[in-house]
Amino acid sequence: MIINLDGKLLPRDSKTIKWETFEVSQNVSNIKIKFDYMPHISEFENHVNLLIYDSMNQFMGRYDRGYENVVVGLDASPAAKKILPLPGTWKLALENHQLFSDISYHIEVEIQTNDKFTYKWHTGELHTHSIHSDGKLTVKELNDFMRSNYLDFFFLTDHSNNTGWQDFEDLGERNIILPGEELNTFKGHILILGNHDFIDWKDITGQVKSPQSIQNEVRISGGLMGIAHPFWIGDPICVGCSWKYNETPFDFDFVEIWNGGNGRRNIESLNLRAIYGWLSALRQGKKVVATSGRDFHDKSGSNWWMKSHFLSRNTKLSEILYAIKNGMIYMSHEQLRGNFDPAPGTEVKSNENQIFNFQVSGYTGGQSFVITKKTVVSLGETSSGEVNLKDLEENDFAVFMMSDKTGIPLIITNPVYFKKGNENYSKIVGHNT
Repeated sequence: MIINLDGKLLPRDSKTIKWETFEVSQNVSNIKIKFDYMPHISEFENHVNLLIYDSMNQFMGRYDRGYENVVVGLDASPAAKKILPLPGTWKLALENHQLFSDISYHIEVEIQTNDKFTYKWHTGELHTHSIHSDGKLTVKELNDFMRSNYLDFFFLTDHSNNTGWQDFEDLGERNIILPGEELNTFKGHILILGNHDFIDWKDITGQVKSPQSIQNEVRISGGLMGIAHPFWIGDPICVGCSWKYNETPFDFDFVEIWNGGNGRRNIESLNLRAIYGWLSALRQGKKVVATSGRDFHDKSGSNWWMKSHFLSRNTKLSEILYAIKNGMIYMSHEQLRGNFDPAPGTEVKSNENQIFNFQVSGYTGGQSFVITKKTVVSLGETSSGEVNLKDLEENDFAVFMMSDKTGIPLIITNPVYFKKGNENYSKIVGHNT
């Protein structure tokens, strides 16, 4: 597939940035980009650079003078990232350093596909602690324990610390750890996933940073930011654990709606408050992603927590962050597993009605529901079915939930989103393995 992007620049565009965009599908293995502009030389030299950013706004490469082309992907060229390209909207930044004449530019984007890259459900954990904060296990012991519990990956989120990262390289091929932090601020705990550098919640003088300032640093560092256990017991029992900032817990990339740190104790008043607060935020138009975390400190901790399942092509950091950012996640207790069509995180073009399919394995009984912007569709005690969602609004959504006889959730999905239009969308289909 070839995409051609053409445009013009004038001398007054000097010292400005112009953006071009193109779409990348789910089965792309390489993106080859050719860039040229004319004239290169007038009385003085025109100088334009081209930088490439993926759908997560991460830098992917730079087109410099002397290159015939730049390839981002598995067959990466010099000056480009060797990575499986993420789907979504990519951006090209034309950095117009100096223009001495009118110029015309041409960008050719060749999309190379490979159908062997399929999406599967992977099980991971987003909230753990080692001896580098208040956990009981070394990084190696934590890694071995998570592997023995059949997790495909987990994030190490020690309290306001990343010194545990230096132990990753000692694990060799058995390493399933990804980098993260949990910031213990005075007014709440902030989870950071996938950052490349240490993030602090105060500056070098001790001045407290705003949540927005912290989030900007997280994004520059390549990570995502969310709020841990927002309604947990706070001071003086759990110092700083309860969210007290002016911003709501639902104003960031994700929010932890289920925390397993205290087992079943206070579930109704804490985790359920987070779940229904998140559903309320969705109904107000916020697209915040729901996550769960065991908040692991030692092996004696409770098993009563929701495991998270992520729809991705592999368990590399970029793939998992993409799944989190786009809500391609569902959470389940015990051995329950689900398949959903459309999958969580999918954006569907639909008219007023839409078919939603679900199938839950390991089912032992429970009430099933589909929650939309204005309705709750009760499906009774069933582990599979097809639901015709009627009278959908613009920017509507559907969340699947299954609960036990006491009302405790057993499965929660992130939303499928609906936009008005003909039903033709590129589905991401996940397979349990």
